Amino acid sequence: KSTLASKFPDPIFIDTEGSTAQLDVKRFEKPSSWTMLLQQVKYTAQNPDIAKTLVIDTADWAEKLLKEHVCAVNNWSSIESPGYGKGYTVLAEEWARFFEVLNEVVKAGLNVVITAHAQMRKFEQPDEMGSYDRWELKLEKKTAPITKEWADMVLFCNFKTDVVIDSKTKKAKATGGHRVMYTSHHPA
Repeated sequence: KSTLASKFPDPIFIDTEGSTAQLDVKRFEKPSSWTMLLQQVKYTAQNPDIAKTLVIDTADWAEKLLKEHVCAVNNWSSIESPGYGKGYTVLAEEWARFFEVLNEVVKAGLNVVITAHAQMRKFEQPDEMGSYDRWELKLEKKTAPITKEWADMVLFCNFKTDVVIDSKTKKAKATGGHRVMYTSHHPA
């Protein structure tokens, strides 16, 4: 994810998880709080000559900073403290405001790239019987849609394992693989 993002024009990274040390890129200091992350984004919007692309690496670690912030501001022990879904609603509202700040970066003429981890989740379609597993952003259920709606492109990168069938035993065997990028929606 990070290597792909580093190929965008003149990137500067906000490395929320501290995982880009091996990359030769400009980066802000690793944000230790949500406030610090917002300051870095606002600084980029106010100083558009700093780079051509702002990379938030990764959204799920940024969301973790936001959860800690929301809990601290509201004096909650966890995001579930205020009762059924209320903490997640506050989280989503703040997450949406984050994208308003990112819009200022875009208006300043920069690209914005947001990387995220993925996770497998069980999915049930309301009009169909049964459920199936599918890959989703590793974000909360109320923040993931906001992220996808804001983005111009949502790309899914994966490692595709090649499977061959042994002609004698007829057994399948994994033989390695290659990286693939999916650019259109698929149910899984």
